[in-house]
Amino acid sequence: MMNLKKIIIISIFSIFALSFLAHNIYEWFPNKFTSIFFPVNESIWEHQKMAFTSIMFFGIIEYFLLRKTKFNNFPLALVTSTLVTIILVISIFTPVYYLMDKKENLFLSLAIYLFAIIIGQIVSYFILKSKKNYKFINIISLISIPLIFTIFGLLTYYPPNNDLFYDNTEQKYGIYTYYE
Repeated sequence: MMNLKKIIIISIFSIFALSFLAHNIYEWFPNKFTSIFFPVNESIWEHQKMAFTSIMFFGIIEYFLLRKTKFNNFPLALVTSTLVTIILVISIFTPVYYLMDKKENLFLSLAIYLFAIIIGQIVSYFILKSKKNYKFINIISLISIPLIFTIFGLLTYYPPNNDLFYDNTEQKYGIYTYYE
């Protein structure tokens, strides 16, 4: 049986690797189902689906690795790690993106993304290590997972006219504009 530190280290690299796959799923299988879970364009916002889905997918694996241990708060740790990762990516990447005149540097983007995953997983580690059981917050966390996917789906089909949702590569928003 693996200890929690090893699982967290494995999760960091697994989530990062899964993200490369998640980045292309919609392009390979373009349909309404994949558009909810995977990026449909190169906007900053759509890439957060890649992070959320990759962390959630590895969370299923992580659940089975941890189920025989006495860790409380798994749903809270999972959702919190995704939110920390997404908030860090947006709050670090966006200013850097503007400083670079809206031109992406792949190495820098990947470094920021990996850093955000690491911090998110460290937060997850500390939540899992907590002796206190946050039953109510765990229930809210479980309920929030489909809610967050719903929000991602809605914002894919009805994106606000905001730079966060703008695909600078194709110069379009969301998904519907791709079917012109």
